[in-house]
Amino acid sequence: MAVALGYAAEMRRIDEEIAKTKGALCSTPADPERITRHIYRLYQKASLSGDPAGLTAVERAIDAAIALLANPGDLYLLKAHVAFKLHKLAEVDAALLAVPSVYDSDEGRLVRADLDFQHGRYQAAEHGYVEVLEREQSWGALARLAHLRGKMGDATGADRLYEEAEDQLTAKEMRAYAWLEVQRGFLNFARGQDGEAQLHYRRADTAYPGYWLVDEHVAELLGAGARYDEAVAMYQSIASNGQRPELEQAIGELCDLAGQSGPAAYWKERALTAYLQSAQRSEVHYYHHLVDYYTDVAENGAEAVKWAYKDLQLRENFATQAALAWALYCDRRLSDAVHWVDRALASGVVDAMLDFRASEIYSAAGNEVEGRNLRERALKLNPAVGRLHLHH
Repeated sequence: MAVALGYAAEMRRIDEEIAKTKGALCSTPADPERITRHIYRLYQKASLSGDPAGLTAVERAIDAAIALLANPGDLYLLKAHVAFKLHKLAEVDAALLAVPSVYDSDEGRLVRADLDFQHGRYQAAEHGYVEVLEREQSWGALARLAHLRGKMGDATGADRLYEEAEDQLTAKEMRAYAWLEVQRGFLNFARGQDGEAQLHYRRADTAYPGYWLVDEHVAELLGAGARYDEAVAMYQSIASNGQRPELEQAIGELCDLAGQSGPAAYWKERALTAYLQSAQRSEVHYYHHLVDYYTDVAENGAEAVKWAYKDLQLRENFATQAALAWALYCDRRLSDAVHWVDRALASGVVDAMLDFRASEIYSAAGNEVEGRNLRERALKLNPAVGRLHLHH
C-alpha cells in the first residue's frame, strides 16, 4: 500500500469542497447536484472527525434539503447513516422505509443488518451481511461480517475477513485501510496481544498519518501498559481538536492511576458535564458513557441503573444487557444483576470483559463456583482483562 497524504490533508480538501458549495441550500432555483454534494461533504467532515455536534447539524441540513428536492433518495440513505451514528435507531428505519429503492438497495440492506445487530438479532444480522456479499464483494460488508464474527468468538476468522476487506481496496483508499488495520489491532488488544495490536496501529498510521482514531487506540494501549503520562498527552492532543467527553473521562481515569487527583477531578467533571448537557438536549448517544461513568468513575449505582435502562430501551443487545447487569451489581441489586448478565451470556457473544464482570456478579450473589469458572474463562480469552480500557 502506498503512503497517503493523511487525515489533515483530507480534512483540508473537504473544507475546500464545502466552501465551493456554500449557499447551496439557499440557491434559487434549487440545484439538486450541488445540494447533495454539499450535504455529503458536511457529513463526511463530521463523520471523519468523530463530531456528534457536527452530525446533528448535518441531520438538520438533510431535512432542509429533502424539502427542496423532488427525488431525495440518496439523502434518505445519508439520513439513515447519520441517525445510526447518533444512536437514533428508530429514525434509521424510518429513513430507509421512506424510499423503497433505498430500503432494498445493498447499502440499505447492510444498514438494516446493522440494526439487527444493535437490537440483538445476531443471526439476522449475519444473514443480511452474507446475502449482500453473495451478490457483490465489498470491503464494507466484509468488515461488518468480520466485526460480528469477532464478537461471536471467531477472532481468527474475523481477522481473515478484515484482511479480505483490505484486498478489496484501491491504492487511493488509505483511510479505509487504516480503519481496517485499527479493527485488526483492537481484536488483538481485546485478547491481551499488545505487540500484535501495536503492529497493526503502526501500519494504520503509516498508511494514513494523523488519524485521531489511530492515536486514540494507541493511547489506550499506552494506558493499559501503565504509560500514563504518554497516554494522557496523546488523549489531550486528540481532545484539543473538539470536545470528546469520553476521552476527557479517560484522561481523568489515567490521572487517577498516576496519583494526580487534582487533574483527575477536573477532567472527570468536564466529561460528566458534557454527557449530561447532551442528554438534556434530548441526545442519546452518550447514554452508554453515562452508565460507564456512574459505575466505574462515580460509583453511583442508582444513577448507573437509570441510564442503563434508558440505553436498553433504545437497543437491547449483549452490551446493553451487560451494562445494565453491571449497574445493578453496583447498586447491590444482585438477583436482578444475575438475571441481566444471564441474558447477555445467552447471546452467544464471546467477550472477556463480559465473562469477567459476570464472574464478579455471580460470586457476589453467592454462586462462587460459577463465578470462578467465568473468571477463568475471561482470563483465558484475555489474560489482561481487568486493565484500563476506553469505552469506544
